[in-house]
Amino acid sequence: MAKSISDKNYFFLLFPPLAILATLIIGYWPILEKLLVQWSKDDNSYCFLLLPVFFYLCWEKKDDFRFGEFCWSGWGIVPALLSVLIIIAGEMGSVETLLYLGIWGCVTSLIITLYGLRRSLLLFFPLLILLFIVPMPPYINQVLTFKMKMAASSLSVEMMRWVGISVLQTGNILDLGVSKMQVVDACSGLRYIVSMILLALLIGHFYVVGLWRKIFLLLLVYPLSIFSNAVRIFIGGLLTINGFPQFNEGAYHDAQGMVAFLVAGVVLFCCGRLLQKVGKVREPEKIRDKGCRPASMSSAMLFTLFYIALFGGSGWALQNMAGALIIPERTKFDSFPMEIAGWQGSRNYLSQEILDSLWADDYVNATFSKAGLPNTIYLLVPYYEYQGTRHTAHAPQSCLLGGGFELVQTSTRKVAVSPGKDIEIAMLHLQKGDMRMLASYFFYERGRVITSPWENKLYLMWDAFRLRRTDGALVRVEMTVPPGQNVTQAEKMLTDFIAGGLWPLLPAYIPN
Repeated sequence: MAKSISDKNYFFLLFPPLAILATLIIGYWPILEKLLVQWSKDDNSYCFLLLPVFFYLCWEKKDDFRFGEFCWSGWGIVPALLSVLIIIAGEMGSVETLLYLGIWGCVTSLIITLYGLRRSLLLFFPLLILLFIVPMPPYINQVLTFKMKMAASSLSVEMMRWVGISVLQTGNILDLGVSKMQVVDACSGLRYIVSMILLALLIGHFYVVGLWRKIFLLLLVYPLSIFSNAVRIFIGGLLTINGFPQFNEGAYHDAQGMVAFLVAGVVLFCCGRLLQKVGKVREPEKIRDKGCRPASMSSAMLFTLFYIALFGGSGWALQNMAGALIIPERTKFDSFPMEIAGWQGSRNYLSQEILDSLWADDYVNATFSKAGLPNTIYLLVPYYEYQGTRHTAHAPQSCLLGGGFELVQTSTRKVAVSPGKDIEIAMLHLQKGDMRMLASYFFYERGRVITSPWENKLYLMWDAFRLRRTDGALVRVEMTVPPGQNVTQAEKMLTDFIAGGLWPLLPAYIPN
């Protein structure tokens, strides 16, 4: 019969896992710092509660799970290696989400090593909740925000018309006659839809019995988020109509969001309690941990040395990765011409705040116009000597959608830049109120022209290993389209600017 934990030396029992955990924290501290920065954003502030919730869910199992009996199973080695590879791929491909997913995977692999695969399944729900420490990727954030914003706006318009308020909707702009309301990202519901999903899981865990009931509760989250925000916008419209627009701004606006979240949470809780009254409720059988045969101290030390080498070595390599990359010579954008294909330009300089979020090592930003034409072309080319997380080019959709534009159409276009050579660029048709814009972009990196952000990430990983290079640039060319102008003609003007003037200039400033 195995000795109880009280008969063992606590120091020798707990030292190996604590040493591994300390190495994980020290080795990956730069990643954890980035994660804390992400948590500090309003959309992700709920993440600070996840560690206490995770430990509470584990403490809840203290009578059924033998946390003090360590198996030191080899089943955790494979997920540990895979998690480290995910972290390396995330850094090389500048995908922050992979970094945080890898951290979660490392913690999960350590638990599997300590308790074995079968016993770790008893901790499935706490580990699922812990997975929410990984913030949603920014691009998916913006896409979901945009769709929810439009749905909530449309529903609130119907509510206003139902009570006799005359309102005209143009995208996310609501014209109330006396004033206009813009439904911004904070009103979309995404700011708390992820925390609503988390809340639904916890309500299901503590108060709902039966898998189908828990799934039904989760399915309620999306429509409930849209509805609660439509009501919030509707109330904002009533306040504006009645001469109190100030209550839709600042602290009042934030308070409205908090109230909307709390009300939606109460509705979720009530739905969970009502679901308990539907059909027969069978109490699940409580599964107790049977423990395992404790491993020898020598086995524990071997596993400990392996994990310390794995986490410590990979963490050190990641922190020194940028210094091992080749940075090619190039001409700086200071000499970039301000006349391109008959268009006259003026150089613009970005604010320090924008530069801090752009992460570029060099850039050119200019506004071009042409005599006799009502259009304006905006050029932005940020260049990166190397790319990694928090130092990379990113697709402009999130910036454009975050600026209040409605995405009307997205497509790709073939542009003939020389005889026998075509490049493919992304083309977005955008609208904000009466303002129309064509936005084109492509990644120009190490001789490749790429439009897919995901394909770009894969090439970053491949070239980091193959060429020891991750340098490159994002080329953004946007053009206003005045009312009455044919969009097809405007597209041709934009592609002519790219092919006839901009493309021949780029190789001197962006190395192949």
